[in-house]
Amino acid sequence: MNSEIFLRPFREFPASVIVNVPQSRTYSYEEFYALVMEVAGELEQLHLVKRSVIVIYGYKNSFKALQLFFACIRCGYIPFIVESTSLSKILDLKFNGIFSDESLPSGQFTAAAHTKVRSENFYYRINDDLYIGDENDLLIVSSSGSTSKVPKKILLGKSQTLSNIRSNQEALAISQEDVTLLLLPVSYSYGLIAQFLSHLFSGAAIVLGERLLTVLQLPELLLRYQVTNIFMTPLLARLLLYYNQDTPRINNRLRFITLGGDKPQAQTLQKMFALFGCPIYGTYGLAEAGPRVATHKSLELLSGEEEWCIGDINPGISVEVLAEKKYEAMYRHANVGYLAIKSPSIYLGYIRGNKLKRTASSQVLRTKDMCIEKEKRFCR
Repeated sequence: MNSEIFLRPFREFPASVIVNVPQSRTYSYEEFYALVMEVAGELEQLHLVKRSVIVIYGYKNSFKALQLFFACIRCGYIPFIVESTSLSKILDLKFNGIFSDESLPSGQFTAAAHTKVRSENFYYRINDDLYIGDENDLLIVSSSGSTSKVPKKILLGKSQTLSNIRSNQEALAISQEDVTLLLLPVSYSYGLIAQFLSHLFSGAAIVLGERLLTVLQLPELLLRYQVTNIFMTPLLARLLLYYNQDTPRINNRLRFITLGGDKPQAQTLQKMFALFGCPIYGTYGLAEAGPRVATHKSLELLSGEEEWCIGDINPGISVEVLAEKKYEAMYRHANVGYLAIKSPSIYLGYIRGNKLKRTASSQVLRTKDMCIEKEKRFCR
């Protein structure tokens, strides 16, 4: 599959807009793509190895990071957006270049060439033994690092990512009429793929906020841009509730809010519904299988006693519980075990150094998430 398909929305929806809230500027898709092409033009002059990895490091401004991301795709490189982790946690990856919002310290980069690409710091020819991808390699995202000291580098493919985008669009009926407010980092697969790319491919308006500042400005921004949806994590939702604890209701035109990344507490859901008065959807997924696998709809009705279920499975995806006998007695012989996901969006594997450790199956992922199956409902 050609990388150009991930640039097609800019030409298909030239009048749709991307708003950079910190700059208070609105760009049409066509104008944004022109900026991408300027970066790509300079980057191509360096003649780097095609399908090598380019890291986009330390950018707090999503607008700038996304310009560099699409420039890498345009040039045939594999982008990896890294927002705030320590440099030491990415140096095991044999990447070919790194964009940085600031000058990087000497040491590992002493022998690297340093230049400016559209005023951005760029260090290149860093490693001799590069990771060189295959034709289907698209981008890298990292795991949270909760199960290892060094976060895993998760390689996602073009066809797999495109399948997940289409599944997200269908599950939430995302269209060109939507206006999404992005508070999540684009280094996070839920923010980059489930929200940004799914809306980009729909030609929707995309409002790029600055997380903490946007949380404080949220009531104003919702009305100014006529926002129809926001994607959040439970942690971000709790922060928003804290800053609005004395607000009875925020006026809005929201069609829905999603909460993904962890199980939200019933109290959080109830308070969010009271504050916004719109459907609150819980989403279940993980970067290795696509950031959204299932959608739990109408969570404003969740009570404190109700079990947390992952919800309706996204189009084109199926799940099953792989039974574990050692847990059956604990749950009265219910079908309990690890959740397996069958999906066309399964990751390609983990990159270690300059090698790809491929996944056991290109279609099925056995997760470490414990689930109980009850009448075709999957409860975590």
